[in-house]
Amino acid sequence: MATISIHPPDAPALDMFYEEHGTGAPVVMIGGLTSSLEVYQRQVEGLSPRYRIITPDNRGSGRTVIIEDDGGRAIERMAADVLTFLDALDLGRVHLCGTSMGGMIVQQFAVAHPERLLSLTIGCSHGGSPTAISPSDETVGILLAGSQDDATEEAFLANQEMMFAPASLGEDRERFEFYLHTKRLRPHSADEVSRRMHAIIEYDVWDQLPQLNIPTLVITGADDNLVPPQNSERLAERIRGARLEILPDAGHIFWIEQPEATNRALSEHFERVA
Repeated sequence: MATISIHPPDAPALDMFYEEHGTGAPVVMIGGLTSSLEVYQRQVEGLSPRYRIITPDNRGSGRTVIIEDDGGRAIERMAADVLTFLDALDLGRVHLCGTSMGGMIVQQFAVAHPERLLSLTIGCSHGGSPTAISPSDETVGILLAGSQDDATEEAFLANQEMMFAPASLGEDRERFEFYLHTKRLRPHSADEVSRRMHAIIEYDVWDQLPQLNIPTLVITGADDNLVPPQNSERLAERIRGARLEILPDAGHIFWIEQPEATNRALSEHFERVA
């Protein structure tokens, strides 16, 4: 684990915290709305024997520190953070992966800097709010209620359980408990979540996606309530040559619910590029 100081253009500087494991082609994994790097532990364990896995904490997440924070969390800004981070580590082309809001960040990065990518992986995401298939009002209500600083334990748990497929919750609580641990370990305030939700509303790369000519994997869970899997189907149709993987018995946190299937899909994707 390490911290590196970066100063993206037109944004407050960061002391960006990250971990790095393994050797081989670099794989950079970007987290989502309320994720810290710990959520990718199963991918680190499964992929680091063959790849150099790099997991940073986003601006406003985990142990990354923002110098003189102005509150800005635009997806364009967070994609610029990724570019500056890659430059600081002297990384050329990478396999770039992101889930949920992280999937938006990596799409924004891809349309701006395609020359820096060996491949792109977009998990449980969409190409922009104006064209996205929205979750139900009930799902949004559970999300918002459980994200408040004064949320009851019942509301918080309902929020977290909503991220998982019913089969995942019923068969193997250990994976849910691991996910819950990451949320309690590195919590995000309601103000932080609000900033990010505003950024997601403003985000839109839909019109630019057909220009991409990068090996792309689009992957999601079949039972995703928060970002319905139809969004991934549409992304795969929108991006030239993209491959689609929809994992059964998995919800929004598919890479924790189905780590073996996720790691297999990622390995196969990286191998095709090689």
